[in-house]
Amino acid sequence: MLGRIWRKVVRGAAAVRHAGASKDYVVRLPAGYPAGQIAVRLSVPALPKTGVFHFADHALDESGRPTDTVLATGTGQFAISRDLGRSWKRVALKGREDHEIVHLKSIGESKFLAQAARSGETAKSSALDVLVLNDKGDILAAKAGVGCRWHGCRSAGRSNGTLMYAEYPSNKPVKGRRPSSSRVLRSRDEGRSWEVVFERTGDQVRHFHFLQPRPGVAHEWWLTSGDAPQESRVWVSKDDGEHWQDLTESIARQFDIGGERYARDVFRLTDLAWEGNEIVWGTDDTLSAGQTPGAALFRSAIGPSLKPQLIGRCAWHIRNIVEVGDFYLAISQGCPHPAGAPDKEKPGVYLLPRKAPASGLGSIHLFDIDTPPGSRTKFSASRASRAAKE
Repeated sequence: MLGRIWRKVVRGAAAVRHAGASKDYVVRLPAGYPAGQIAVRLSVPALPKTGVFHFADHALDESGRPTDTVLATGTGQFAISRDLGRSWKRVALKGREDHEIVHLKSIGESKFLAQAARSGETAKSSALDVLVLNDKGDILAAKAGVGCRWHGCRSAGRSNGTLMYAEYPSNKPVKGRRPSSSRVLRSRDEGRSWEVVFERTGDQVRHFHFLQPRPGVAHEWWLTSGDAPQESRVWVSKDDGEHWQDLTESIARQFDIGGERYARDVFRLTDLAWEGNEIVWGTDDTLSAGQTPGAALFRSAIGPSLKPQLIGRCAWHIRNIVEVGDFYLAISQGCPHPAGAPDKEKPGVYLLPRKAPASGLGSIHLFDIDTPPGSRTKFSASRASRAAKE
């Protein structure tokens, strides 16, 4: 299962109609790949019939590998699958039946970190409640009105007893109103108390996109921000959030990659993956300098400053990178423009080797995704498995 690839379950009767639906894509691979073709099946699982559920997270273990646990959220309830979505347990949220669970993250021992607000308020409110829940729906801890939601499911994490999440205020430009600050919040007592360990004003960055612990490296966390080129940055902390180093600070406003001119929005991303001493990411943007139009995929050695190398191109903003064996699947959104060309506006799926190949093989476009009416652009909404399981 590839997490959000099975999409947000659509509302009302459509939820029943699409449950169990699937579509297969079979694509021939270029010479040089270890297989002649790839087959991908997108399917919609049969979730509990009471209410509407949205994909929330595919839980990882302490080493960063995927488990069999998948989570979905709803209003006054959530759902847990312990078998990769084959069956589900519906859990009622006790005492907050009118609250929509916006995000849900496994923190181990059948406990979950949640952001919630009264149904209908989440699009407007910047003061969501942060809850710790168990798998019976009991609220073990609650902090009211802590702050803004986080983005997708790569903006919150747990490692060695430390919980952190990064805020994603909307911060759309409004004349006469200053943008909100964005913060990184940390808890060291399983969500019972929270402290701000990093903050940037709305004039510095619009919001944070990504915050994850690096698997296999104790105390190391990576953080990214956007949206404008000067706001697109990558930080690393090696002490669980006490101090942060900007790996993009010394990079010029415009610079060359492979003979083309780029701006700093090459660092605007909602997902990245670690591959040995390198990182791989795709841009959550169609970029802005003098390069070929479209989003792009990059690889860089990890060091005091990042040095991007182009490894592929794609039509629209990359939202997720999912490990599948020796490869990644990069998943994009669709065309963000209302008047986009119908044959070029769909979300896309791209295949790229996890390790830099000696043969020079880069990414390839596998297929575009057929989406239901009204859901043309987001597709994954930055919610997908970290890696495939089985």
